[in-house]
Amino acid sequence: MMNPKEDRALGIGERVRDSVVAQSLSFLGDRWTLLTIRDMFLGRHRFEELLSHTGAVRSTLATRLKMLVDQGIVYRNPYQSSPVRYEYRLTPKGIGLYDFALSLWSWEHRWLTADVLDVPPKLFHRGCGAQFLPVCRCNRCGEQITAQTVVSIENPEYAKRNQSSQAPKRRSKVAAGSHKAKDASLFHAADILGDRWNNLILGCALYGLARYDDFQRALEISSNILADRLRLLVDAGLLNRVRYQTNPDRFAYELTAKGGDYMPVAASLHKWADKWLTQGQGGNVIMCHACSREALDFSFCCSACQRPLVAHEVST
Repeated sequence: MMNPKEDRALGIGERVRDSVVAQSLSFLGDRWTLLTIRDMFLGRHRFEELLSHTGAVRSTLATRLKMLVDQGIVYRNPYQSSPVRYEYRLTPKGIGLYDFALSLWSWEHRWLTADVLDVPPKLFHRGCGAQFLPVCRCNRCGEQITAQTVVSIENPEYAKRNQSSQAPKRRSKVAAGSHKAKDASLFHAADILGDRWNNLILGCALYGLARYDDFQRALEISSNILADRLRLLVDAGLLNRVRYQTNPDRFAYELTAKGGDYMPVAASLHKWADKWLTQGQGGNVIMCHACSREALDFSFCCSACQRPLVAHEVST
């Protein structure tokens, strides 16, 4: 018989694995996909542009673009008739990922490490004319969204639906600096967060799990993959490895400030998936801010004027 602690780990694992965020990551949790979406928001639409700015190889980019078209996030738009040539543009579903893209940009700008030479470009808000950082704020109380102020509760209306049959793809673990790309912004975020297992481990950590056995029990992950991802997240500064027992030594993996700041990224992806993957029915959990038991309602705001940000008012 399992003890309450084991039951809790399994419960958290089920919440994380069956969440709409996990469903999204089955096709968005990939560094090349993230960089391709980044480029489209920056106005790059043609294959050769995307190729040079992401640093992807031709076959990889073609595969990611086909997937994004199949998922309804991108559409092919003919811009030349003889011969026919296409550019790639975001659909309304793809444009809905703007908050997610902003959250990644903001996270990387705040936590870019000294060994990464290319910093994200500066952002300017046409609404007030100022350079700014995106700030994630609750639309009800105006307070900033943090890991400490967000809770997840079970959705009473949720009924289990078939999960995506698409198998997770093998992720590239090559360091960002080795890729020949014109634009290295978001490389740090894409290398760390463009991996399904990293995201699932961080999701469990945000729920309060910290010990190796609990992560393994919750995610049903093989020991070698778990050890590798925990090491990567510690090296990247998202988790701290803390000894809690000697003889034998045992360690817990606790969120750092950098890891806790992942919450707006998770919240923005959850909000997008609730709308576009469940047709508004919602997933297995409801994310709530401390000020209300209603579903989390937030906006990314300009740090200078505090107004909500929209894509056409932001420039680099």
